[in-house]
Amino acid sequence: MDMRAIAHILTDLPQKFGIPRNSFLAPHLQGRIVFEPEFALPAAVAGLEEFTHLWLLWQFENGAPGGTAADVASDARSAATGHGAGGAVSPAGASVGCGTSSGPDAARAWSPTVRPPRLGGAERRGVFATRSPFRPNPIGLTCVKIDHIEMGEAGPVIHVLGADLRDGTPVFDIKPYIPFADCHPDATGGWIDAAPWRELAVDFATELQRRVPAEKLPGLVEVLRQDPRRAGSKHEPSRVYHLAYAGLDVSFTVDGDALQVRGIEPTSD
Repeated sequence: MDMRAIAHILTDLPQKFGIPRNSFLAPHLQGRIVFEPEFALPAAVAGLEEFTHLWLLWQFENGAPGGTAADVASDARSAATGHGAGGAVSPAGASVGCGTSSGPDAARAWSPTVRPPRLGGAERRGVFATRSPFRPNPIGLTCVKIDHIEMGEAGPVIHVLGADLRDGTPVFDIKPYIPFADCHPDATGGWIDAAPWRELAVDFATELQRRVPAEKLPGLVEVLRQDPRRAGSKHEPSRVYHLAYAGLDVSFTVDGDALQVRGIEPTSD
């Protein structure tokens, strides 16, 4: 079976570095779902404005790892020349092979066990007991909040909040979140319930905050608070990390449970 992308989502995170592990960790992250021409029909989204949340079925992509100044600069150059993410939308008709014998994803690396970031990268769990991207089929599932639906000349654009997706990610399907069917108050979270999420205290000088557009600031703070660094790796307090966010190079250091923003610079002139 082949699935075609019906849309792509444009977000403020062009690299893997900084993407939240779950959408609820950064509820103010902004995203725009732009349909492929074939599906950019107002009739196809009629009634969607009556719902508050959506399910997105999408494709995991590798992208640039990020985390260094060189990664941020390289991604900015790619965006400026029309390559890579950086707001560029992939060609129409992008698809992923979901068969078992052939196709571009048949040899995709996956692992029967993974090290969840929530466990600090120190313990393993079965891949199907996690939401790790290292799966046999590169399919992701995210619940986002509808901010508003814009009707433009090129068709509808769905503005959403809480999107834990890289810029340019292909979207295969959109479904409304239905509380009576999707919410299970008696559900348990397995091993996750015993592993509370650890957040960082963010030290962000007012002078630096002013360099970030006001509507982008809450999402940035949420991304930093959830610790963009790779879980389980050795981290030196003096190491400076670089996060590409909304056309900005955000540099920071982390010492224990405290993150300090060191600089905010545009990624390109």
